[in-house]
Amino acid sequence: MGSRHARNIARGRLFGVRLAAVCDIDAVALARTKKYAPKAKRYMDLDIMLKCEHLDGVIIATPHYAHAEIAKKCIAYGVNTLIEKPASPTVEMVQDIATCAKGSGVKVGVSYNQRSNRMYKRAKKLLESGKLGEIQRVDFIITNWYRSQAYYDQGGWRASYVGEGGGCLMNQCIHQLDILQWLVGMPKSVYAATRTVDRRITVENDVTATMRFEGFDGAFAASTHELSGINRLEIACDKGRLVIGPLSMKVIRHKSQKEVNATTKHGYGFATSWSYRVGYGFFRLLSDIFFGQQLRSLKAFRNAINGKGDMLADISEGERAMQIINGIYLSADSGEEVALPIDNEKYAEYLERKKAEEKK
Repeated sequence: MGSRHARNIARGRLFGVRLAAVCDIDAVALARTKKYAPKAKRYMDLDIMLKCEHLDGVIIATPHYAHAEIAKKCIAYGVNTLIEKPASPTVEMVQDIATCAKGSGVKVGVSYNQRSNRMYKRAKKLLESGKLGEIQRVDFIITNWYRSQAYYDQGGWRASYVGEGGGCLMNQCIHQLDILQWLVGMPKSVYAATRTVDRRITVENDVTATMRFEGFDGAFAASTHELSGINRLEIACDKGRLVIGPLSMKVIRHKSQKEVNATTKHGYGFATSWSYRVGYGFFRLLSDIFFGQQLRSLKAFRNAINGKGDMLADISEGERAMQIINGIYLSADSGEEVALPIDNEKYAEYLERKKAEEKK
């Protein structure tokens, strides 16, 4: 992802932004950047780059455990920072970054590019307007992140507790969990099960979770081992329903079910409904295919630096999806329902134990 960000900037796809420098501890990876960013300076030491370059912003795209240390150094140098997801593999590490950023005047955000999806943005406005009434149920199925064994074999740090901090939840589905809490709020607790299906990896590639919110429940299912998978978010409300797929959102409106229930004198009860669709957008889709949806996250970062808007997600918001992920892992491990926010000390013990088992 770092290469994609660097290419987009170096090739002028982010108006008003210049790629001043790139930094990598891998000399081969660093040398590859000469092909598409010949004018950028190259560094193998982060401190030297931050001292020598008067940067407006830094984008961090490294293995997950390195995010916190790099982000805190950038904050110390007063450089605005955008961190690729996840901000860090644990709630505690994300909180540490947020503490460093607080009061520093430095803008720090997480690249949750799914928040730029026009369907999710429209859904958020509808839910916040109250036009659909109170939320009654939420279901999110995300099984179209297929990953073969070859995918896992090509990256030594992938699909491991030591290198990544988890499996499909940490790497792929963090986007969906961020969208889930962004739209309907944080759950109060989670009850979950995880499995590893048909892959030689030590982390999960299959997840099912029940979430308890204030006033309603939700279900979440995810996998990276199913072919012909689906991506479907359904939010059932008192006065309507949202059904969101990869390319369109169906909005269904009707009278309040509470009103229908109160006025029905016999029979099942019935109310007419009407619906309309919101599409992803053809030209937006083409742009995302060629340049990546992540470019929208960079645009929001640029605008925030220039004082012309907000980043898609501030670092304080980066903690929320991680609360859910860490909670799911604790629940799957213990077989019990886990309250949120999680116990950081208990999660640290769990993670160290899983790392030790993995090394054996």
